[in-house]
Amino acid sequence: MIARMRRRVTLLVILFIVLVTAGIVAAISIANYRGVERQAMAALETLTRRSGRPLRTTAQEAESTPPPKPDDDEDGEQEETGFFARFRRRGASGTGDGSSFGRQRPVPGQPMDMGDTAASLSSSYTIRLDGAGKVSSWSSDREELYSGEQVQALADEILASGQNRGRIGTQFFILSQREGSRTAVVLDARLEMESVRRVTLIAAATGALACFILGVAAFFLIRRMVAPVEEAFRRQRQFVWDASHELKTPLAVISANAQVLEDEVGENENLGYIRQEVERTNKLVQSLLSLARMENGTVKAERRPFDLSRTLLSAALPFESTVFEAGKKLETDIPEGVRAVGDEAMIRQLALILLDNALKYSEEGGKIRLALKPKGKGAVFSVANTGPGIDAADLPHIFQRFYRAEKSHSRETGGSGLGLAIAKELAEANGARIRAESREGLTTFTVTIG
Repeated sequence: MIARMRRRVTLLVILFIVLVTAGIVAAISIANYRGVERQAMAALETLTRRSGRPLRTTAQEAESTPPPKPDDDEDGEQEETGFFARFRRRGASGTGDGSSFGRQRPVPGQPMDMGDTAASLSSSYTIRLDGAGKVSSWSSDREELYSGEQVQALADEILASGQNRGRIGTQFFILSQREGSRTAVVLDARLEMESVRRVTLIAAATGALACFILGVAAFFLIRRMVAPVEEAFRRQRQFVWDASHELKTPLAVISANAQVLEDEVGENENLGYIRQEVERTNKLVQSLLSLARMENGTVKAERRPFDLSRTLLSAALPFESTVFEAGKKLETDIPEGVRAVGDEAMIRQLALILLDNALKYSEEGGKIRLALKPKGKGAVFSVANTGPGIDAADLPHIFQRFYRAEKSHSRETGGSGLGLAIAKELAEANGARIRAESREGLTTFTVTIG
């Protein structure tokens, strides 16, 4: 039980670490992307206001006319702000012919998505369209990177998007109407977008490494923290095991002496009480030993296919006489041929515990019902009994050891509070699930196998 708890806590901690790390990486990526988007749009706003300068016509493209210089403000200083200023400063360190950052000058007309050339640097261009959506003229701060065909293809995509501003791939655009024609100002931010992608990959790799390190640390720390609890629980199990074995001998002696006295003096009320208590205590000891064996791994389930219908019938038929003597009624709904995978002896013991529990807690003249039905590759069987039911506050605790749902904790039913705890251990040993439901007048225990 402690080992299962340790594994669950470790998995929850690792899952929490992974989710937090993934959230941080996602936040970094989104923040970087939003930052690039805001800066790109701010630069586009500036470029749109300045787009009235002379434009390069497609007929002039072959003449390789140098791009027009940007306008100066009244003080004679170049207006450079934000994103646009940054890529201008990059170009200023080169020759202006595409050789910046040590790269070779690309051939005019090359594809815009060639990341191994200067085309990966941020650049802008202005496209003027006629009424038919054809490019009438265009200009760029780095015209050597683009061709008329590429510009026309992008213009077609912008018009097809139906938006006045947005992004196509790594290119942000603003489309405006002016003097009967349309003008598209485009900023190619592939360098910044590539930076965002790289930062995201680095953050993801760092996060994965951090998750691994923190996960390993969590595993060893939780193991170390739980070790004292696990040791205490191990000693408790050992004590129960030893005490149960030690109690078997005196109980057997008391029972034998009570029998001898009863043979000598005849039936005696006091001797009857002694024999009843010895029998009850002996059942308690056997239950404790069963739990100790399962927890210590001494008893393991031999899971193999078996006829579940036959197993349940073999448990229910001998039980009918006990139910009849108690003035109650047992009903069965068990179709033939239902098979399951598990330890047949354990499943039979589980069914007997549930039937015995139903007998104890059903009212006088009540009904007990054992039902079975196939479910996928497995099966489901249930034991239901009429009676006062179990309070909703007690339901989460009924599978705990020594827990008694009766408010008075009386012994009128003869129970020890271990039956359902053993039933849960038997179910889990066979990979089954057991649950309890109770409403006024009816309590049902359901076991799902497979």
